[in-house]
Amino acid sequence: MTPLRKSFQILSRNDYQLATKGAELLYFDQNSRFCGCCGAPMKWSTDISKKCTGCHKELWPSLAPAIIVRIARGESILMVHARTFRDKHYGLVAGFVETGESLEQCVKREVMEETGLTIRDLRYFGSQSWPYPSGLMVGFTAKYESGELHIQKEELNSAGWFTRDHLPILPDTCSIARQLVDDWLATPSE
Repeated sequence: MTPLRKSFQILSRNDYQLATKGAELLYFDQNSRFCGCCGAPMKWSTDISKKCTGCHKELWPSLAPAIIVRIARGESILMVHARTFRDKHYGLVAGFVETGESLEQCVKREVMEETGLTIRDLRYFGSQSWPYPSGLMVGFTAKYESGELHIQKEELNSAGWFTRDHLPILPDTCSIARQLVDDWLATPSE
């Protein structure tokens, strides 16, 4: 048996996507056995939704949208080591979108909260299903505008500016964090 995240290295991209969708549906099934409105049992009504046997409320799997951002400053990018990381790799500033907040507002808030920095030239990069358990990562690029780096100790162990020839251990190739870093490495200096 191989954990889902490590199966990225073994499975074809299509099979990995099917496996992640299956994992998300299993999570949804385990966490939606009873209706949140009336308490009656929930039953599958389509391949991806359930219906309450009592009040007939319909339910679909919920996603937790999160942002991730690559911040460039001259010839370097900001990389962080989060307290939740199980190894020594560094990633990028990331966080969950709050209710009533746009993706762009979330990026700016998370950057300010975690690092004390302000950014400019925010651009959409891409998105990735992140089924650990029900996430959707939305990637952005930005440029440093101002501020001194002060990390949020509750979230991060460390952070720093890294150049192309002096990078820390990078995230797994299956992650959008790695895609953002690889894209920067393949892009000529600005």
